[in-house]
Amino acid sequence: NNTALHYACHGAKYDTIALLLDKYDATSVSKRNANGKLPIDLLWESTAVAVGDRESVGYTESVYRLLKAYPETVLNYNDEMNSHSTQDDCSAQNGKKRKLGAV
Repeated sequence: NNTALHYACHGAKYDTIALLLDKYDATSVSKRNANGKLPIDLLWESTAVAVGDRESVGYTESVYRLLKAYPETVLNYNDEMNSHSTQDDCSAQNGKKRKLGAV
């Protein structure tokens, strides 16, 4: 269920990411794969990106291009983070009772 853009991001192929976004106007930038991952998720999680490479021009430009092509990524990410945080807070409060003043 991965697109060419998913594979390029997973492999941290910066030139291919640029080509797909610039020349072919990759509409798959907003498509999730079978695991629910966007292409940018695969780039962020990629083990092909060396530790120091996350500050490289190629990596930064690729992230920028992906975000520019699908800015809703940031909004969706924030919504998911808030949703998980709220669920974690509720489950922690529901499962345990504490006495006030107890340490």
